[in-house]
This record gives sequence, C-alpha cells and structure tokens, in this order.
Amino acid sequence: MPSPIRRATFAGLAALAAGALLLTGCSSSAAPAGDSQSAESGAASGAFPVTIHNAYGDATIDAQPERVAALGYADVALASALGAHVVAAPESFTSVAGAGDEKNLPYIDPLPEDTTWLNPMSINVEQVAAAKPDVILATAGFTLDEALYAQLSDIAPVVAYETALYGSTSEESALRIGDALGKTEDAERLITEADAAVAAIKQDLPGLEGGTFLYGQARDGVVVMLVDEANVTAKFMQQLGLVALPAVADLGGQGSVPGAIDVSFEQAPLFNDAGVMFMTFQSDALQEKFERDPIVSKQPIMSERYVPVGLEAATALQDPNIASVPWLLEQLRPGLELIPAK
Repeated sequence: MPSPIRRATFAGLAALAAGALLLTGCSSSAAPAGDSQSAESGAASGAFPVTIHNAYGDATIDAQPERVAALGYADVALASALGAHVVAAPESFTSVAGAGDEKNLPYIDPLPEDTTWLNPMSINVEQVAAAKPDVILATAGFTLDEALYAQLSDIAPVVAYETALYGSTSEESALRIGDALGKTEDAERLITEADAAVAAIKQDLPGLEGGTFLYGQARDGVVVMLVDEANVTAKFMQQLGLVALPAVADLGGQGSVPGAIDVSFEQAPLFNDAGVMFMTFQSDALQEKFERDPIVSKQPIMSERYVPVGLEAATALQDPNIASVPWLLEQLRPGLELIPAK
C-alpha cells in the first residue's frame, strides 16, 4: 500500500475541517489577467483609492495597505507571496488540532514573530482589532458571514468573496487580493508561475491527460466521493487533464455533502478503474476501518493506486490557491505518478 502523502491526526476539528473538504465551489471561468470586474479606481497600476465589491458590501481602501490581517488560508498565502506585511493569520489546522506545533502553512515563508494567530474555526474579532490591520482579507474565510463582516468592517476595510465562499476561481481570487494590495501585476506573475507548474507536471507525466481520479472521504461505512465537475477541487484536477471516474460520477443520487455522492463500501469494486484514488479521513480510526474493510481491502486499487492525503494537502486541495499550487503538486505527485500511461 502506498505511503500516505502526509498523515496527521485531527479528530478535534474533523467535523468542520474535514467535512469542508468536499464543499461545492461552483465558479465561472477566470477573468483575464488585469481585467478583474470586482475592483475600481486604478488597482491595476497600484493606484488608490480602490473599491472592492464584496458579497456583503463594498470596501474602499484609501492607501496601499501596510498591515494585513488574513482570515483564510488563501488570503494569507497570497498576501505573503505578494510581499505584504501580515500581522494576523489563520493558524494551520494541524496546529489547531494539536497534531503539530507549526502554526504556519508549509508553503508559506515564515511570518513575522509577532504575528497574531487566529483560530480559523472561530475568528476572534478582538484579536483582529488588536493586530491593528489597515485591511482584512477574507476571500477564503469559511466562517465569514454578514454579521462578522460588519464587525470586522468597523476595524478596517474587509476584502471578502464577491459572491460566495469558493465561488471564484483561484485566478480571480489572486487578482482580487492583488487589486486590494496594489499588487495586481505581482498577482498576475503568481498566476503565470502556477500555470507553468501545472504545465511542467503534465509534460513530465503524460498519463495525466485523459486520466481519471477519485477524491473522497471515508466515513462510517460510506465514502463521500467528489463528483461535481464545477467543484474547485475538480477544476484543479481538470487543469491536470483528469476527470472524476465516470463509473462513480454517474451513479447519481443525493450525497451527504453538496457536490458529492455517498458510495458504500460494498460498491468498492467500482474504484478499481480509477487512475488514482486520493482519500482523506476525519480520524485515524476511520482510515483504519476503511483500509481493513473486508471488501475494500481486497480491491486491487488499494495496493496499487490508493493514496491517503494528509491534512494540510487536503486543505490546500479543498480550495487551491495560486500561491499553493507548486507545493500542492509536489504533495500530489507521488499519487499522480501512479496513473497508468495510455
């Protein structure tokens, strides 16, 4: 059986963090670089003021931000990659769960020692205020709602998602944050670098084009399998040339998570035709139960092309952001290399 890409225990936050890994992210195609419709007033040239249109209202940023608070992982990843001074950031799920001491994400350069670390599952408004930000990035803040937005707006302008959480492509989110920080051209550069990383791995692994994948989470007796091709995770896989295995995607039915279907362990023989099967788990116990199930364990894919995905990689795969793409591809590569060449 292939070794896990990265294994972590995170029972303490499984219900929220792991459950969110298969959320639907319907999104439109990316806006052309430099043509973002969510900002006004010369953001492409770094001119201010700039107004960002959010799902909960407009935010006007009068001058280039010097102190940035980030609520979501994509927010802090992009802010850091764009060279912003981050004063508050979401603590990694691994750290929140007590599965490790590292608060920063593995694909982000070290943040300042005095960074205020926020619990991403319950944003403390007083903590954010104490960090004295002049802009708050919340395009990927999954606990953000209208009430929290209003509270945060009393502290500093809030750059949230334009329509809905996971409702934009990673390119659109990068340009949105770039506009807010006066670094649109740098955001465009990050997009180019991410595209190059995808192109490079596709060239190295020609078997990806036209290949199939499964991505799911094993629970008690069922696997919640991603099937919605509009999901941001599915769109990321599509960029690699992969599609969800039709034998599973076409099963139909209403799953326990939007954009996914529930597949019983008894249906595990369907998994065998997948080029690779990535799996996440809410606990080590559920992983063990899945791997030792008398039907699941006998399937050829389990010894040939089954890859457990660790917490931080699964979190990045949930909502791939431009800054995380090169690292995420490195984490997924051992599994992608298992896909048979045609």
